Amino acid sequence: MSRVVSAELVPYRLRLRSAHRDARGGFAAREGVLLKLSDESGRVGLGDCAPLPPVTQPLDVCCRALVAEAERLPGMDPVSGFPELMDAPDAGLPTPARAAVEMALGWLAAQELGTTLGRLLASDSPVRPASLVVNALVDAADVAEAIAQAARFSAEGYTVFKVKVGLGADRDAAVLRGLRDRIGPGAVMRIDANGAWSPAEFVAMAPLLHAAGVDLVEQPVAPGVPPAEWARLRWETGLRIAADESLADGARGLELIRAKACDAVVLKPSLLGLAAAARLARAAREAGLEVIVSGAFESGAGFGAALEFAAALGSPGAAHGFATALAVLDDPVVSGVPLPSAGGVELPAAGVLPALAPAESAREALT
Repeated sequence: MSRVVSAELVPYRLRLRSAHRDARGGFAAREGVLLKLSDESGRVGLGDCAPLPPVTQPLDVCCRALVAEAERLPGMDPVSGFPELMDAPDAGLPTPARAAVEMALGWLAAQELGTTLGRLLASDSPVRPASLVVNALVDAADVAEAIAQAARFSAEGYTVFKVKVGLGADRDAAVLRGLRDRIGPGAVMRIDANGAWSPAEFVAMAPLLHAAGVDLVEQPVAPGVPPAEWARLRWETGLRIAADESLADGARGLELIRAKACDAVVLKPSLLGLAAAARLARAAREAGLEVIVSGAFESGAGFGAALEFAAALGSPGAAHGFATALAVLDDPVVSGVPLPSAGGVELPAAGVLPALAPAESAREALT
C-alpha cells in the first residue's frame, strides 16, 4: 500500500456573489484551509477545513489543531488509516479539522482501491445515483431581493426552494407570501429558521406556514430544546420539521433521531465531520427519517465530499442543499468538482475527485 509522504496546508478565501444572511448573522466571504496529502505513488487527497462559527470552533483554533495533526500523517497508510479514523469518534480534533483529515485520507484510500469516496463511506449503499436533486437557496434579507432570487432559480429550472427565515416576522411573512405567488403552487417550499424561534413563536407562525404551503421547517427552535418538545411541536403545528444545528452535539442528535421527534435531518459533512455525519445518517435511515445533505459555502474539496456523502447516505430522491456552491463567486483553489444546474447536479460515475487548481500549486504551504 502507498503511504502518505507529505502533508501541506493551503489557505483560501472565497467571495460570495452576494452576502449570505440567516438568523445567526451573515457573511460575504468564507475562509478556510485545505489539507493536501500526497502519497508515494504521486496521488493527492484534499481535505477541507471550513469552520463556520458559532456553529463550529473558529478558524485559528482549527488551524492550530490541523497543523499539529498534519505532522503525524506522513507514513500513514490511507487504506487502513481511513477506516480506523472513521471508527474512532473521539480524536480530539475540532470538527472542521477532523473533517479535513477524513476527506484527504478518504480520497487517497479511494484512489488506491479504485473506488469512490461514497463507496468507502457506505459499502452497503444502493446503486450510485447518476445525479442528485438540488434545492435553490433564498437567503436575501431584503424582501424584493429574496423574491428576485427565487425568480432567477425558478427560471433556471429549480422546483424546490429553501428559504431563510427568522429574520423578522414582517419580513418572513412578506417573503413567504411573495414567493408562493412567484414560484407557483407546484413548487416545493422549505424554510430554515436556524433556531431563531421560541416554541411559542413557532406555533404562532404555523398558520402562515400552512397558508404558504411550506413542506418542511428546518431547525425551527434552538438546539437545546429537548426531543419531547420537538415531538409536541410536530403534533401541535402539523408541520414536518428537520433538525440541523441540534445535530452538532452527536449524543443529543442521536437522541432526537431515535425518538423520531423530527421528520428529517440536514447534515453538513464539512461542519460535522464525515464519521459523525455518517453515524447520524445511518441512525436517521433506521428511524425512517429523510436524510438531506448540505454544503456549507466551503471550497470545492468540502463540497465534493458532501456530494459523495449524499450519493452514499442521502435519501433517494431527496432535494439536497447544494445551492451553496452556486453562491460562491469563484473557487480559485479547487477544480474538478461538478456544480449544480437546473435543479440537479451530475455525479461522475468514477467518483468526484477534487484537485488543486493550477494557479495554487505553487502557493507556499503553511507546514
